[in-house]
Amino acid sequence: MQISTIDIIIILVYLFIVALIGSFSGGKQKSTWEYFMGGGNVPWWAVSFSIVAAETSSLTFISIPGLAYITDLSFLQLTIGYVIARILVAIYFLPAYRKGEIATAYTFLETRFGLSTRRFASTVFLFTRVAADGVRLFSTAILVSPSPWPVPVGAGSRCGPWYRASRRPQRSTRQEEVSARKV
Repeated sequence: MQISTIDIIIILVYLFIVALIGSFSGGKQKSTWEYFMGGGNVPWWAVSFSIVAAETSSLTFISIPGLAYITDLSFLQLTIGYVIARILVAIYFLPAYRKGEIATAYTFLETRFGLSTRRFASTVFLFTRVAADGVRLFSTAILVSPSPWPVPVGAGSRCGPWYRASRRPQRSTRQEEVSARKV
């Protein structure tokens, strides 16, 4: 099974439409406050959906149904904790953000504890995001690996830019071959 011309056309049209929508709807902010706070005109439900969409990764989308099938629903404790944490953040932190006209948690950290705390928190966040994104990409690659299409693999994890996992046979080592003959 090869990627067909119609598949390529659909992908290109999709990318073109997304770029077009972004070009016409974005870039109208005149300050960082308008960028981060939406000019104060974004309804609460849009902010809520935006937060949930940003938190839902491909790993979440792929793994949760399988986890629910294999185990019980005890993992929902984490989700319930998220709901409780969001309520607490809305009650205790958001009023401080509004009062101080603070747009990000890092601005709050700098105001409250100084520049070094803000830089440390930013650095920790970046490293944890890189690690989490690596896990997400790897888990998505596991799903895509049996695909008949060549899959680009990042960071040279298979020592080449293109790797077709379903076509490459597994090779045994010389040690395994010797061990198998003795049995």
